[in-house]
Amino acid sequence: MIIRAQGPFDYALNYEFMAQQDDCLYRTENNNVRKAVSLDGQRVLLEVGEGPENAVEVDILLNEGAAESDIAQYVAEWLDLEYDMAAFYDFARKDKRLAAVVQELYGYRMICTLDMMEALTWSIVGQQINMRFAFILKRRLVEHFNHYIEFEGEKYWLMPEAREILSLDVEAMREMQISYRKAEYLHRCAEGIETGILLKAHLQRMGGYQEVLDHLTSIKGIGPWSANSVLMRTLKFRNAVPIGDAGLRNAIRITDNLEEKPSAGYIRSVTDEWGDNGAYATLYMWRILG
Repeated sequence: MIIRAQGPFDYALNYEFMAQQDDCLYRTENNNVRKAVSLDGQRVLLEVGEGPENAVEVDILLNEGAAESDIAQYVAEWLDLEYDMAAFYDFARKDKRLAAVVQELYGYRMICTLDMMEALTWSIVGQQINMRFAFILKRRLVEHFNHYIEFEGEKYWLMPEAREILSLDVEAMREMQISYRKAEYLHRCAEGIETGILLKAHLQRMGGYQEVLDHLTSIKGIGPWSANSVLMRTLKFRNAVPIGDAGLRNAIRITDNLEEKPSAGYIRSVTDEWGDNGAYATLYMWRILG
């Protein structure tokens, strides 16, 4: 099936980004991306490749009963194809920091994390460690539960459910090199999903950005950086900016020719100017780092 984006979409740029990641929940090879997902309990193995202009082509390699329309909707949300980027590009072309990078990366979109447990897991295990090690911890956690689709001799891993992570002993997580504190936070988030207070649908029914941010950060273990990461990539608040992110700080230091790392106040003065373009401004600023 062919799924078209709302506005510009450059498959090659997005594939390049995904291929550079070590995410165990998808596999990149030969210009295609394969991903196993569970849609309302029905397991599906997708292969996404380059389609016509501003579109992707999706092959369904295995389907245990999910509706094709649900699969198409999943892919569109995952690759953020439904977002009309016209307003962002109008803004970015006039911005001294963003003008050059949006011209170079025209059609680059956000790869979203649709599963709330996966989003919270990444925001917690990734705290204060480098990305390479964070991907290792994520893989250990995912593979522990042994949920996968096997196809052509390869395993395509599925994210465990919140109830499973909640049942996982802290000592077992310590053996994976997940700290006691992060294990505690993971349990608290999994419990929040199980009780409903951190369910994606519950958060989507809440009010605006600030209300959801306050709700998330009221949970011990979810700080402003983690909360904004979820708001940006999962709940898709377009004004969400992960203040305190090291990559964003370094990108601003480069664009503004600063000798030292900018202060929190300096970063805030920059990001406040972005308004409803904050999430995509952040996404493109990260690419300045290579």
